[in-house]
Amino acid sequence: MLRVVIMLIMGIITGKLAFPYIPSYILLVATAVCLTAAFLLRRSPVGQSLAIGLTFLTLGAYLITNTLDKMNVPLPKDEVVYNAVLTTEPSVHGRVVQTDLLIIGDGKPLKVRASILRDTVQNRWQRLHVGDGITATSLLEPPHNFAGSTFDYAAWLRQSGFAAETFIFYNSWRKAEIDLTSLSYMQRATVEARRIREKLLERYRCYGADGSSYAVLAAMTLGDKSALSKELREDYSIAGASHVLALSGLHLSIIYTILLLLTFGYRRRWLPQVLIMLAVWSYVVLVGMSASVVRSAVMLTIVSMVMILNRGSVLLNSLSFAAFVMLLWNPLTLYDIGFEMSFMAVLGIAMLEPLMRPRHLPKNIFQKLLYMIWGVISVSIAAQVGTAPLVAYYFGRFSCYFIITNLIVIPCATIILYGVVALAVLSWWHLLASHIASALILITGFMNTVLHRIASLPGASIDGISLSPLQVLAVYIFLFTVYFTIDFFSNIDDRRP
Repeated sequence: MLRVVIMLIMGIITGKLAFPYIPSYILLVATAVCLTAAFLLRRSPVGQSLAIGLTFLTLGAYLITNTLDKMNVPLPKDEVVYNAVLTTEPSVHGRVVQTDLLIIGDGKPLKVRASILRDTVQNRWQRLHVGDGITATSLLEPPHNFAGSTFDYAAWLRQSGFAAETFIFYNSWRKAEIDLTSLSYMQRATVEARRIREKLLERYRCYGADGSSYAVLAAMTLGDKSALSKELREDYSIAGASHVLALSGLHLSIIYTILLLLTFGYRRRWLPQVLIMLAVWSYVVLVGMSASVVRSAVMLTIVSMVMILNRGSVLLNSLSFAAFVMLLWNPLTLYDIGFEMSFMAVLGIAMLEPLMRPRHLPKNIFQKLLYMIWGVISVSIAAQVGTAPLVAYYFGRFSCYFIITNLIVIPCATIILYGVVALAVLSWWHLLASHIASALILITGFMNTVLHRIASLPGASIDGISLSPLQVLAVYIFLFTVYFTIDFFSNIDDRRP
């Protein structure tokens, strides 16, 4: 599966570079020709392998060109009146509130990033919430970059599915009842999930969570990063704990483990596994379906299937299959930073962690404790090696104390996630729920304080790193070469007759 994914990725990159010079229908024909050749070359393993590789290469090129073709939506040159539904909770940014809109018309709904000027007299913007409908008049413009910024904001918007940006004056909109039947079932489910998430976030506030504690709880458990301050993000980034704020495999694995415990030993039955997967995917929709959390959910689905079939699973194959499914669904996912970081972190763990695993199992309590601590350290090192080149490329930074950070953050994050599940289950018992919430706020505050102190230590991070895409590729080639060399010599005794 890893070879298939590599060819698919190469095709996506090639197709994006060739767009719009090569029409998508030509690439579709090329895919069909290569697939036919693969069937005809059954007696030639080498020829069939090449044909299969070319099939996925041309398929990747077709998928990306077809997706980019569909994104080229012609926009009106003048202001237009339209009906739209808010798909995210409005957040204040200076004199405007920002939100995402789905413009509903005769054709396919249009995803737009909107900035609404705040009025200071009636404050009507305060009555806007996710799921509300509005009728507005504004100019729809293609995504563009900020002046003086090195970040390609326009490309990020397009890769996230946004067809346009717009600025709406305070007197150019009004709330309206919008018919959502033209939206797909998934779009309507997503809007409803966002409404539920806002109610859950409000419950955090009712329990007394505020400031940085609320911001971290909201990000860690419900995927809402809007309350994270720049200083708090910087502390987590310098300390090497940003992965805790992004929902990923750590979070879903804990939830999956909790649900498995509730099966009471019937985990290999199909009905408990189906119910668990329904719960997991409902949570994925609730938290916004980011690339990292979708990747984790796909991998857990594979684990669930092989558990029902009583088969063994290989982490590398599961990871590759998850990437394959996500790229087939949306090839632009390849350019999502969350997908890249999540994929390379798990790839690093799958390849490097077994090399660092002790050969002998622990025998006493002290050895078991050391084994657990080394397990956290080895996983942290493997994930850091896998993501370090990308972090340096995107953020120009390398965190030097990431091992110390993870020894603190991972236990705290585990306790917080278990506590949030307990809080949800016991919310009817107000006294106990309030005590659990107070404990969660205390642990979150402790974690924030410790990370702030780690980030303040001398030499906490190396900043100002500048890498080109070619240099990142060269670093990964070097790392893979070192890995295969170590793997070869570490297993050389097993190969001897």
